[in-house]
Amino acid sequence: MIKGILFDKDGTLIEFNSLWVESTYEMIHTLVKEYANTDYAQKCEEIANLIGLEGHQVREDSILASGTSEQMSATIATVLHADQQQVHQKINTFLYEETVRNSNNIKAIGDIRKLFEKLKQDNFTIGIVTADNYDITDYTLRYLGIREHVDFIGTASNYERKPNIEAMQAFCNACHLEKNEVIHVGDSVVDMEFSRHGRLGVGVLSGVGTEDTLRKYTPYIIENVHDLFDQNDKFIFEGK
Repeated sequence: MIKGILFDKDGTLIEFNSLWVESTYEMIHTLVKEYANTDYAQKCEEIANLIGLEGHQVREDSILASGTSEQMSATIATVLHADQQQVHQKINTFLYEETVRNSNNIKAIGDIRKLFEKLKQDNFTIGIVTADNYDITDYTLRYLGIREHVDFIGTASNYERKPNIEAMQAFCNACHLEKNEVIHVGDSVVDMEFSRHGRLGVGVLSGVGTEDTLRKYTPYIIENVHDLFDQNDKFIFEGK
């Protein structure tokens, strides 16, 4: 019986591009301007490509799609011949401040608050597992008005990044669940690989992953998280 649901954040609960694409370009330009002495445009383009930006689209297999800020900082520091720890700190600070400053760009995919209220009414335990950092994640959940409904937050700040099992095990331990009682909902290949630690994975088409790619990992593909309930307001995995 399914008792717990772990959600990815970007692309699953909130629109990915509206929050991160413009901010990431601004971050790249800021760092290149600070560290590079020549070839600014070339270095900006190189970094953007390496972390997964193609114009205003994000490659589904990229660092930006499902990697951590630490991975991003390693890539950027290499291109700019800069100290990785210093770059990592600058990235974390920039992204948090940018999230707060442009919180109007945090756009929920549908009425997430209503969905989470419904899940809690049906006695589901809810967790968030994301490659993002804790402070950005906590701020985002509070901005969306759903923090009170979330029983567990697993981020790259305190657990090994997906698809490592650590966050799944921590969720189960903290909320007294078995792994076969937990499903994971996400939009990327990394999410689907992480889902294998639980009962099943649900791929959503609201983020970076395509249906063809996600279907290689799970038969359960939905348009967005709201399709977890059918037209009769019934949980689609009831009885599974």
